Amino acid sequence: MKSKLAIILVFMFAAAGCSTVGVKSASRQDNASETAMLYNEFIQGPSPNIAQLTLFFSKMPKGADLHHHYSGSIYAETYLDWFDCCIDKNTLRYAQDKTENTVTVAELRANDKLYRKLLTLWSDMDYHNHYHEQISPDLNFFNTFGYFGHVPQRYEEGLRIIRERALSENVAYVETMFKSTGYSIEDPSFDENIEKASDDGPVASLFDRLSEKIEADPALAESVDKLIRTIETAHQGIDDDRFMMRYQSYATRNSSPSVVFSSLYSAFKAVDACDLLVGVNIVGPENGDTALADYRLHMRMFAYLHEKFPKVNRALHAGELALGMVRPKDLKFHIVQAVQIAGAQRIGHGVDLPYENDAVELLKQMKGKTAVEICLTSNEFILGVEGGRHPYLIYSDNDIPMVICTDDSGVSRNNLTGEYVLLASRYKPSYETVKKYVYNSVKYSFLSEGDKHKLTASLDADFAKFEAEMAAYRKMVRR
Repeated sequence: MKSKLAIILVFMFAAAGCSTVGVKSASRQDNASETAMLYNEFIQGPSPNIAQLTLFFSKMPKGADLHHHYSGSIYAETYLDWFDCCIDKNTLRYAQDKTENTVTVAELRANDKLYRKLLTLWSDMDYHNHYHEQISPDLNFFNTFGYFGHVPQRYEEGLRIIRERALSENVAYVETMFKSTGYSIEDPSFDENIEKASDDGPVASLFDRLSEKIEADPALAESVDKLIRTIETAHQGIDDDRFMMRYQSYATRNSSPSVVFSSLYSAFKAVDACDLLVGVNIVGPENGDTALADYRLHMRMFAYLHEKFPKVNRALHAGELALGMVRPKDLKFHIVQAVQIAGAQRIGHGVDLPYENDAVELLKQMKGKTAVEICLTSNEFILGVEGGRHPYLIYSDNDIPMVICTDDSGVSRNNLTGEYVLLASRYKPSYETVKKYVYNSVKYSFLSEGDKHKLTASLDADFAKFEAEMAAYRKMVRR
């Protein structure tokens, strides 16, 4: 009798346990539904509620920011905090020595007119809301790096600023384009011969010979080791249970072929040797004469170096162009060659997609494989592309994986919250789609599989808390 009673009690407790689990599950599902309804209320109509969306996305877990430039993410005001002498009064560029033509930072800040002018040159601040001898937006953007690029760096402090800023808006991972190795060699013979080479055989042979020359150069190991030491020192104390950061190195486009190749070679070499470095990129305006003329060659450099360093990830700026910036023929090949020749795993910007050769076939190739880093503020400012002119809707309609990114938040004076607000208010994706972009930012990161699993598990828990909070907030809003 006791035995039968014990069995009955076991079944009763088991049933109660199952019921409790069901209640918890339903409660979490209810919170998610309430959160989705709240979001829908904020985006509905011709004038979405920007203030409420800003609150909503400030609270929302955002996973990762994958298209992120270190130097362009530090505010001009912070760069000024890092030194006291000096600024040239005429050019408003950093100067090492005090002269009659320079002012200290303290003197600069005491002169409000001069200080405000510096901020408009070192960032995009006030560009649209008042006149200040405006040059074209893309030049204004890229010129900023020439101003703060010479400021003595405090990498440890800079990374901590980025970390704290990310944590404050619930970003758990940043993959930043940190810096180049600083290594390159100029080889006029290579440059001359590479221009004459018309097929893969001769080009590969030229790459082989220059690779041997680079490997024999003691400066290569010195430059690679210096970058790795810089990252390892600056990175101390960055990772914990709440946050991680990893780094890309890169080369710039608008130099001679030997300089670009040797810079890329050293970047691949560094990434291959350091776990904190996770990928290689190529940066600089795509509408420069050299960048346009040598674009296919640069993609072949990536393909060659991928064979040499097969474990190194590749994220490429590609298609950061708009009609009118270049001749129509120069809008046709950037994304397709980055995908088909360089084997890019992620595309930065990808704005000229509608003009690309075989765009429909390209979309088929990218689906489920190549992620696009969407940078709405940057694309609007630099390219003048926004709203229905942006290919976001093409990527969305074709289920191309996308991640939402900031690009250069110090220059653009934006943040990831603001990028999600733009996304929601302009395109009104569903809440589930927004969440997919967040999870994409982990899935298509260059983190190890173990770190991706850890970050995904944290996202699950963070979304449960967020949705419970937003479900409660909806009740407040509806009172």
